[in-house]
Amino acid sequence: MTDTPRLSGSNSDPARARQLFRYLGGDEWPEYRAILRVFASTFFAEFTPQEVESAVAPAGIDPSVVADRLESLRRWGNLTVSSSVGTPSNLDDYYRKRNRYLITRAGQEVFELVEGVLAGIDEIGDVQAGRLRDLHHALRVLNEQGTAGFEFVEGQDLADAVRKVFDLHRAFTNELTQFFTELNQWQSRYDLNADEVQFFAGVLVDYVHEQLIEIERMTRPIARTLEEVLPKVGDLLPALQSGLAVRVEQAGLAQNMTVRQLPGTVVADWRHLEAWFADQHGQPSRVDALTRQALAAVRSLTANVTRLSRVGLGAASRRSDFVRLAGFFDRAESPGLAHQIAAAAFGLGSCRRLGELSADADDPAPTITQWKDAPRANVPVALRERGETAPRGLATPIMDRGRERELLRRRRERDRVALEAAASDLLAGAGDNGCIDGARLPAAAFSMLRDLISRSGSGEGSDSDRRFANEAGVHCEVRRAKGAVTVVHCPEGTFSMQGLIVTITPATRNDAAPSPVPVSQ
Repeated sequence: MTDTPRLSGSNSDPARARQLFRYLGGDEWPEYRAILRVFASTFFAEFTPQEVESAVAPAGIDPSVVADRLESLRRWGNLTVSSSVGTPSNLDDYYRKRNRYLITRAGQEVFELVEGVLAGIDEIGDVQAGRLRDLHHALRVLNEQGTAGFEFVEGQDLADAVRKVFDLHRAFTNELTQFFTELNQWQSRYDLNADEVQFFAGVLVDYVHEQLIEIERMTRPIARTLEEVLPKVGDLLPALQSGLAVRVEQAGLAQNMTVRQLPGTVVADWRHLEAWFADQHGQPSRVDALTRQALAAVRSLTANVTRLSRVGLGAASRRSDFVRLAGFFDRAESPGLAHQIAAAAFGLGSCRRLGELSADADDPAPTITQWKDAPRANVPVALRERGETAPRGLATPIMDRGRERELLRRRRERDRVALEAAASDLLAGAGDNGCIDGARLPAAAFSMLRDLISRSGSGEGSDSDRRFANEAGVHCEVRRAKGAVTVVHCPEGTFSMQGLIVTITPATRNDAAPSPVPVSQ
């Protein structure tokens, strides 16, 4: 796998690495950004201050400050001075070639990081849930290589397979984390206009629902494949130890050079991958935790969108209108004028009380009390401040029925096992020719035989001398025969069938289709 070397002491100190971001801290940061763009777009080419002045001139940067900006960037570690002077023709040419700058690797990475953040600061990232299908396929390929033996796989092919797994995982987790972070911020948005409300209601909520379904569909297959791959990691890691890191360590240069290894070369990387898709010691996986947070955010977002959408339906707050009306009452010169204002505003004529009954359980004022003499009613804050009558607060969380679903799944599994056991006992109790006469059956097998005989008489062709019924891989044939007697013994007693011959054999494709079997709920 590819390793990235770094000389000891070159920006390895956190305080020194922090200097790489200093060009963003002042008012001159657009000038530093323009200068770094000249270097970052030329693949580590060397430039003199005069060449940089010419390159940044269209941006309106004063040429007199370029030399100082270059020196500052060199001091912070974004740039360095070239040590190559070539073959100078004279002393002036030597100093001119010696004073050439080029961007450092750390400076290149910082510039690309900052530009990526600035370019996507207002963008909504798309979650490529299809990466999970690619990740599942990559893990299956790696698992097949492990089953065949990693020693039989070319080292480069094995490294490519591991790199593909972790590249897909890193891309998906970055997209998912960023999108859910934005979703968590959107749930408290109250400054949306009509178009944004339409976007949230008609696009975003449906999109989140579709992504969560796709993520949930692929999480379990990935977790199962990881369970098969993880026991083979011990054999996988030695096969990956062929990069630069191993050669540096074998050469005894580990103290002088730090090599950054790509994910997948240590056990901790695989444990981190497992924590994303599988539960760990009773704790939910990272995907499950993010999904629950997303559901909570969608519920809050839906409640807010419902409230905000009332603006477009004509149910906006009337608080400003009521405040204006209250001003009319406050400036009324006499009680009689206040009554006239009330009659004009509400059309209530000589009504003695305005509004509705108080929500207090022990309202001390009867309904005939004049409003000017009645005590002040307790008005909810939402109604008083925003004119809203809808209840406030978080939406009621959806009940988790995972435990009930698990109990139902276990019950269906027990019923299936019991049915298969009864079918096996019934087939074992039949003779070589399938005749059940004289057999001693357990209670479950006898109950199954009784149901098969009963069902054979209710299907198509029940009036014929031969009737059939199938269940759980058992084929039952009931044939009328004068004078025949079939006797079956069970713990509950003896079952005698007069005039019938019952044959039990394993069901085949040529047998009649089985009758519907009730499913336990």
